[in-house]
Amino acid sequence: MQDPSNGWNDRYLASEHLWIQDPDPTLVEATAKLNPATALDIGAGEGRNSIHLARNHWSVTSVDLSSVALGRLEQNAERLGLKIDTFCGSLAEFSKSAGQFDLIVIANIHPSLSERKELYALAKNLLAEGGTLFLIGHHKNSFGIAGPPDPDRLLGESEVTEAFSDMEIERLEEISDICDAAHDPAPSLVAVIKKPLS
Repeated sequence: MQDPSNGWNDRYLASEHLWIQDPDPTLVEATAKLNPATALDIGAGEGRNSIHLARNHWSVTSVDLSSVALGRLEQNAERLGLKIDTFCGSLAEFSKSAGQFDLIVIANIHPSLSERKELYALAKNLLAEGGTLFLIGHHKNSFGIAGPPDPDRLLGESEVTEAFSDMEIERLEEISDICDAAHDPAPSLVAVIKKPLS
């Protein structure tokens, strides 16, 4: 089986910046009212959301399959005088030795639906009680406009309500969003989810 990190490293090496460098505006909005604590950025890429959180006093850990992307993240963090911990590998590998986090970010990760369900389950276990999970990705309505050319890899409201039925969904909305420099605004799904206190 091909190492998925190789494909991502090739994609990152093909351009100076694969994604836009500004953080997701909906993440900026969602975290503005939270007290900074520990944050986990899953599929952090070049670190646009990680950098924003660290600048706003969050203690950030960034996980990604691509060593090239994380290298860029680390360089940017060092240039800005920020401390961000990184882990190169899958979330399943990371979760074996990880603690819990007050904020988890899942931004524009598009594996198959079955793989996303596994991702959600891992993220829920890593989220501390009272913590917030922020999710954004290409909506099913973006098919043919932006994102993966496979409907199974696009997000829908029903998968979120099913996966997080035991948590409080504070926001679940289709928005118009840009996540890279290669496409015009396209439908994205954003969710803000709270893990209740036991």
